[in-house]
Amino acid sequence: MHRLLFAIVTASCCAPLFADETQALPDVLGHINRTLIKEPKYESAPKYSLMVLGSSGDVKVWMIEDGRRLFVDKNANGDLTDDGPPIKPSSMRNIGSNNWDFSYLLDAITPTNGSRHINFQLRRWNYGDSEDSYGLSLSVDGQLPMYAGWFGTFWSPQRETAPSIHFGGAFTPKLLRLKESNPFAIGSGRRRLSLGFINPGSGAGAQSRLSIEALSRDLVPKLNIDWPTADGSPALRTSHPLTERCCYWEFYTNVFEVPGRAVVGKAKVSVELPAAAMPIALTTTEFEVPVVAASKKSDSTP
Repeated sequence: MHRLLFAIVTASCCAPLFADETQALPDVLGHINRTLIKEPKYESAPKYSLMVLGSSGDVKVWMIEDGRRLFVDKNANGDLTDDGPPIKPSSMRNIGSNNWDFSYLLDAITPTNGSRHINFQLRRWNYGDSEDSYGLSLSVDGQLPMYAGWFGTFWSPQRETAPSIHFGGAFTPKLLRLKESNPFAIGSGRRRLSLGFINPGSGAGAQSRLSIEALSRDLVPKLNIDWPTADGSPALRTSHPLTERCCYWEFYTNVFEVPGRAVVGKAKVSVELPAAAMPIALTTTEFEVPVVAASKKSDSTP
């Protein structure tokens, strides 16, 4: 992945955000109107994807890839014939045998509600794989940088089944580099503890993620972990400031280790972050992670 630069959203610090400050949020993607008023004439079999922009879900932007042409409903009116010519590949590179990449670039998406979403870049590449891969970035309302793609696909050959990517909706905190087969393992030694802020979207590959550039550098997410302990033992809590950032959407620390007094059970993880630091709402700030005995084989891939 090539580095993409975005404007940093500055935010002032105030009281920490705790679980009782989250709120019930509407199911935006569950009630999406998938109507397309008018489509252009395609030169090949089209592939459909739908972006939903903002917290309310009122702005729906269709993307349709036709071979190596990209139609984007720039004014979000459901008519793909009044947005000018399709976007053609930019920065095309051939990297050795059967390896290539390019980008579709768009300055702004300007819906009729007056909002403006900038820095649209849809990357497409194939480095010797059986299928092409895609990565999408967008700065919502000109201030909130986000990503989607890289894992799975957000395209469908039918409009009715097209995955919906929600840019600007509520985020759910999620530990990264931690698969169900490898939860917190007692005695596994020092490891990386990583957090991302995720919107699951709908359909395979439609997950969107908050960019690390959305929070100013002086705002550091912290994970507090309440560990299971033996009966009769004192409570055990550890705190882990995620002072490092990388990989577009990952906040992390490399100095994490399951404490020696922890026992098999479930650890309760809570996210502590100044409320003003989050540009949009969180669905929750608490979740549980299994604590297991150490295994011989460790699996810590993203």
